[in-house]
Amino acid sequence: MIDPRSRADARRRIGRRAFAAAAALALAGCDGLKKERNPDNAAAGDVLCQVVTHGYSLADDLRETSGITESRRTPGVYWSHNDSGREANLFAVGSDGRHLGRLRVTGAKNTDWEDIAAGPCPDGGPACLYLADTGNNEQHRKTVSLWVIPEPQPSDDATAPATEYRAKWPDEAMDAEALFVLGDGRVFLVTKGSKHDKVDLVRWPTPLRADSAATLRIVRELAPNPEQVGDRVTGASASPDGRLVAIRTYAGLDFFRTADLLGSGHPFAQFDLDPVAEPQGEGVAMDDHGNLVLTSEGPGKHLPGTISQLRCILPK
Repeated sequence: MIDPRSRADARRRIGRRAFAAAAALALAGCDGLKKERNPDNAAAGDVLCQVVTHGYSLADDLRETSGITESRRTPGVYWSHNDSGREANLFAVGSDGRHLGRLRVTGAKNTDWEDIAAGPCPDGGPACLYLADTGNNEQHRKTVSLWVIPEPQPSDDATAPATEYRAKWPDEAMDAEALFVLGDGRVFLVTKGSKHDKVDLVRWPTPLRADSAATLRIVRELAPNPEQVGDRVTGASASPDGRLVAIRTYAGLDFFRTADLLGSGHPFAQFDLDPVAEPQGEGVAMDDHGNLVLTSEGPGKHLPGTISQLRCILPK
């Protein structure tokens, strides 16, 4: 992650200019690409991104959408879910917000679902969904859960029975709202950086085991405790081919080459999300071709959540 203090300074300088330019592009039919740059941090280069659509409403009962991932089985379908305390349901949606299905996640409980990822199944199957029950708003939840299900069809009423995998924080409990799964089955969380916590990359030990609680492993620190609320991490997505990872905050996107993220490298680029004008940005899904879908909780949590699309030119 880029140091939040540098990013906050850059955002203050470019925010209004970026919003106006991206809005003009969208109204013009997306004929061009918007370049964003953090001039204060040499680790971040240029990324060319275009706001394709933004602010499309989701289903009325998807008000606290907290994560999103692209289907590995059904082209054009994305999977999302609500935040803590809601029913254990999955929602199938289109990139334009169309409601395509609602499914009960069989045998699961939504204590504090924060993100969702698609990846290979723990038993070797090609397509599973991973739900990160890892929220910790009260800072006292020592054990968290990962619910894994074979990916269903949008027309299903319920999923196959979910398998719960539990894990413990190695030291003090933390709040993790971002999850990504790589093509080889490795599972990672990114902590939010709320209250006095730093932003850490965390590995969930694999192969996953349902018979005992694993101990999460801190891989590296990505950023110090964010000074700005907008720089708290709320979602992540690995490209299906495993080359890249996007980590989002309320206010921005950081793009990493996966090898750099898992090592000691920095993001190769960032994009400021001010042009998307999300009420409370939460989820991100990225494909292999630079297409990203973002979700946000609804304004005041009493209106439907929103979905937006970006198209970015990313390295091969």
